[in-house]
Amino acid sequence: MLDNLGQYHNSLMKSYNKQLVLDYDDMMNIPIVRDWIREINEDGTRLRTNVDGELANQDLYFPGVLPKVPGRFYYLFGKPIKTKGNEMLKDRENANALYLRIKSEVEGIISYLLQNREKDPHRGIRERIVYRAVSAPQDEVPAFKL
Repeated sequence: MLDNLGQYHNSLMKSYNKQLVLDYDDMMNIPIVRDWIREINEDGTRLRTNVDGELANQDLYFPGVLPKVPGRFYYLFGKPIKTKGNEMLKDRENANALYLRIKSEVEGIISYLLQNREKDPHRGIRERIVYRAVSAPQDEVPAFKL
């Protein structure tokens, strides 16, 4: 899970930030948009000139996306781990043991946040707006207990 943390984070943020509303097939079913896509591709430069067949004839188009209202982001920081001046880390076995300990703690924090996110009564934007309007206009909306 943590080996591809960058990819996990990127795909997670992509799915949180926007929603696909019109794909290529949907856009080609709308006459005005279909004509616009054909015009762009006739006048434009082909990007895949070194490829043959169907792949070379793909139309360039811009999918219809809408921004999503962001949900709540959950963060939890673990205990700091002192590594500066630690001579034990020069030994590969000790460094690997520290890596495994850190990996285990991070995985535990992630699973804890994922489990408690499902139980959060104020997870959605509507619930947070109603809470702030009714209960606490000056306060932050509470999260689950740590």
